[in-house]
Amino acid sequence: MRGTLELEGLILRLRLGALPGERLSSRDLPLDVSWTGEVTGGLSIDYAGICEKLAVLQEKDYDYIEDVASDVLSLLSSEYPRGRWKVRVRKPFPPACLRVETASFTIEGGENG
Repeated sequence: MRGTLELEGLILRLRLGALPGERLSSRDLPLDVSWTGEVTGGLSIDYAGICEKLAVLQEKDYDYIEDVASDVLSLLSSEYPRGRWKVRVRKPFPPACLRVETASFTIEGGENG
C-alpha cells in the first residue's frame, strides 16, 4: 500500500537574497514537503524527525529559493531514501518591479524520481 505524508507551512528562518539589501536580516521562509512511499503499517516517516533534520538549515545564507529547495531535498532524500519527496519553497513579497505576493520553486526527487 502506498501513502503520502504532507507537511505544509514549515518555517525556516534564514538569510535569503541575491541582493545585499535582502540579506540585512533573517527572514521566515515557508516551505511544504511531501513524501510518498510504501506504507507497511506503523510509522513510515516521523514528521517530528523531519523537522529536527531541517532545523540544521536554520540561519544559513542562501542566494536563491532554488538552492534552499535543493538542500532540503538532498537532506530528506539522504535521511529517508525510500520514497519520493516533493519540496516547495516560497518567498513572500520578493523584490520585483511589480508587487508579487509570493515566488515559489518546487523540486522533486527520490525513489522513482
